[in-house]
Amino acid sequence: MRPLLRFKTSARKSSNRITDEMLVAGTPVAEKLSETGLWKWQRGRRPAKGVPVGDKHRINVVSQKLCDDIANYIGPSLDRHRGCDLIDINPGAGLWSRTLHDLVQPRKHILMETDIEVYGSMLSDLIERPNVQLLPKAGILWRDVNDMLATCISPEKKADPNAIPERNDTLLVNINISYAPPKKFQMFECVSTMVLYQLMSSIKTASLFQQYGLVRMLIWINDDGKRRLLPHSATRRKRSTFEAELACEWIHEIAGKDIEYEAQELRDEWINVESGYNTLARMKKAGLTMPSDRETFLYKTMTADESLMGKRLAGVQMPILSRPYRTELEDLESDFAKSKATEASKHSNTYHDLIVQGEEASRLWKTDPAAFAAADAAWNAKIERLKKNARKEFVIFRDNYHLFRQDPPILHWDRRPFEPLAVRADEFYPQVPCALLDLQPKTMHHNLRQHGPKARAGGLADAILRFWYGYSLYPVSKAMDSLWPGFGKMFPEITCLRDPAKGGSPLSGDGEMPARCVNEEQWIEIVETFMNWPFVPEYQELVGRLMDEGESEDEDEAKSGAMGGVGGSITP
Repeated sequence: MRPLLRFKTSARKSSNRITDEMLVAGTPVAEKLSETGLWKWQRGRRPAKGVPVGDKHRINVVSQKLCDDIANYIGPSLDRHRGCDLIDINPGAGLWSRTLHDLVQPRKHILMETDIEVYGSMLSDLIERPNVQLLPKAGILWRDVNDMLATCISPEKKADPNAIPERNDTLLVNINISYAPPKKFQMFECVSTMVLYQLMSSIKTASLFQQYGLVRMLIWINDDGKRRLLPHSATRRKRSTFEAELACEWIHEIAGKDIEYEAQELRDEWINVESGYNTLARMKKAGLTMPSDRETFLYKTMTADESLMGKRLAGVQMPILSRPYRTELEDLESDFAKSKATEASKHSNTYHDLIVQGEEASRLWKTDPAAFAAADAAWNAKIERLKKNARKEFVIFRDNYHLFRQDPPILHWDRRPFEPLAVRADEFYPQVPCALLDLQPKTMHHNLRQHGPKARAGGLADAILRFWYGYSLYPVSKAMDSLWPGFGKMFPEITCLRDPAKGGSPLSGDGEMPARCVNEEQWIEIVETFMNWPFVPEYQELVGRLMDEGESEDEDEAKSGAMGGVGGSITP
């Protein structure tokens, strides 16, 4: 099979303005929205008479076919929610809300929609159903959400706060937090960033919907916002991503924009190919196929040639790196033609050799300490001979490989059970592609979820994590010492950090695992070791230091201020 050299469209950040092209109505529902006049952006002018009051930053799903395709694709996974209480925030035009209603046949369907002037007529047939209740309240104001929960959901359904959280399929949450242009709020580039962070935080604090157990959430979000929780590479595995890994059993992208190019990704294309084949195998086992007009480029490529399915590709084949400055298809094709696949670049050869030699050395770690020490020294010597830029490039390449080769792979993206359905811009109004994410919370380790005036473990773990991602590129031992002076000496005590079977690296120097690559098991041991360390600081000391040093640049816009919510506390 020919390596996956493909043209990648650039992933642009959210536009700061709505263009005329984005306001072209492509469906009957889009035409109704257009006729309201709400989306006519006239800076400095008052809205014309007759224009309804509403939030013109919101994006609506306007394609019934998209809703039907999603229903046919994931419908069986929603069977366990039949007869549930469905909380539906920002239903807007209501196409997806009707589809979801028909899928799960809820006992009670609660719509939280403030822009009644805009969407009231479009929701009228849904509202008329006997088990549907409309609340003209903002679903992203947590005081309104808590009021709704107190009045609409039986308190008997609340989980015992002292018990181990369990999945609750009798409650399902659907929310649309798609905005264009981005709706800024305080220090957040968009209110959706804050809401997403709060929803994640509610899992570990057992607040909001999660006070009733582990409640599944379906979230519509701007396509470029999905990577906060579902990145494709180590460079995008920020703190918000890691927190989601700790809190969620799965994060699936059900539908979204097809090809996105992540700047600075530097992920070997063979990882993408192997990940794609693994996903195709899971789909075949589940009997899943994609609608022909929803197939992604990767899915088409995998199904066209299945000869390499089930084979180990990444780390065996010579790496193919798509670099940020190589954006033209002609350049990619030209490079491929010159290399002829068998004539890999000098750097690719070097990176491949380093990966292979590193794995060979690691296998000696437990069986032959003397041979391991020699192999480790030789490996580090080879790294030292790399030029600065090549060395930086290899680090990213190595980290992506390290995350992928664990069992299961660390990134939720590489665990996906199916390829996401490809959406089109004209299926939304305004025409800004969005993604539908499916989140299933899980039972977190007790030291990561304890919160409250007496239980400090969860709060301490949060503070540690804030520090940690300020040093995400440091080797783990150095990050530990940066967390609190002297703690780095405990590195040898946490054996999983060096055990290859547990996702660790026994190599020293440049072979030591970086802080951004720790997995959940390793993080739990780091937290427990810190809490049991004889010199562990008081909670107030650690939090005070965090406030003194401020947030790092690696916060991914998920600031601590999010805990306050928009107009209300996240906690009841």
